[in-house]
Amino acid sequence: MYTYYKKINFFKLLNKIQKRDGRFVKFEPEKITNAICKAAFSVGFTDKRVCEKLSGQVVRTLETRFPKITPTVEDVQDFVEKTLIKNGYADIAKAYILYREKRTELRETKTFFGIRDDLKLELNAINVLKQRYLLKNEQGRVIETPRQMFQRVAEAVSRADLLYYKKADIKKIEKQFFEAMINLEFLPNSPTLMNAGTSLGQLSACFVLPVEDSIKSIFDAVKKLGQTFCRRFGYCMCCTVGIKMHSTFTLYTQTRGPFNGIVFLVSK
Repeated sequence: MYTYYKKINFFKLLNKIQKRDGRFVKFEPEKITNAICKAAFSVGFTDKRVCEKLSGQVVRTLETRFPKITPTVEDVQDFVEKTLIKNGYADIAKAYILYREKRTELRETKTFFGIRDDLKLELNAINVLKQRYLLKNEQGRVIETPRQMFQRVAEAVSRADLLYYKKADIKKIEKQFFEAMINLEFLPNSPTLMNAGTSLGQLSACFVLPVEDSIKSIFDAVKKLGQTFCRRFGYCMCCTVGIKMHSTFTLYTQTRGPFNGIVFLVSK
């Protein structure tokens, strides 16, 4: 984690900046300082005052170059690079450029998959979501974004409260759960992310299958086991107190042959 610093009192004329999606937002010079500090820290440079000084130079350059029009995010980043190189901080400039290229690649990947950048997910996270969690159509193409996935899950899971309280505020609960997920404060298990709000609707990851010491019980468990496997869930065979299980060498009533016992069953 990086420490972010208080706002610097620049004599600035700029009050807006244009985002990549065309929106105009408040210009915040401290974000330039934070970006420079982050690049500097990555190469072992920890003098915060120098970062603040460099950030001030960037802001003054922007004020001079853009007296009547609003600079874009790309304009600001370009002048950060030029300022770092001009002042002899090539290592910091290199770290900043590499980070900028990584973010560009991430944005392009998100755009390719139709994913909005407001979730700030890493590239690996996007690839995992695409392969395992996001809904697909019959042709195997992704048909939802991560935000839509979280919305689907929040809507489905929040309805469970109605089972315990008929007057539950489902919209409020849905919003709270949704925000917890998009902020990565809490994430449910994989089957919930995959199946909530779908026709399958299976949210459990593992099943306990009781097995008694009889042909019928054993093959009933095998059948349920096959149904579990086809949906890619885990299982546990339960042979414990309360489950009818013959001890080793107990004689079978009809053939008078001995039972093999629990150890032999689970070992197979």
